[in-house]
Amino acid sequence: MMRRSGLAVAAAAVVVLVSACGGSGDGGESSSVPYGARTCSDWAGRMDDTERWDAAEELLVNAKGADGAEGDRAPSASTLKQFSSDLDTLCGRKAGDDMLAPLADELYTLNRAYYSI
Repeated sequence: MMRRSGLAVAAAAVVVLVSACGGSGDGGESSSVPYGARTCSDWAGRMDDTERWDAAEELLVNAKGADGAEGDRAPSASTLKQFSSDLDTLCGRKAGDDMLAPLADELYTLNRAYYSI
């Protein structure tokens, strides 16, 4: 009886954790995960165009903010388009489990003058 109640408690804990984390339990995309904590695999295979656009904006603004370069100012559409395209290219050369935030910071650092437009 003790073992059965222990299993029930463990199963309930898993349901609570999945619910609290916003997961559906079916392996689907978790939109509650911040863009910076997502990976190149997410970027290339799980995110749609709108999510990639929003992610590019958030990642670029955060990279600029970390550098102290007007991180709160929204980048122009052409800058975001280029940054998104460059993230596509960079993720193509990196491992699928590489996190987007450090890659975005690296990309911004390498092309700071261009992305500051």
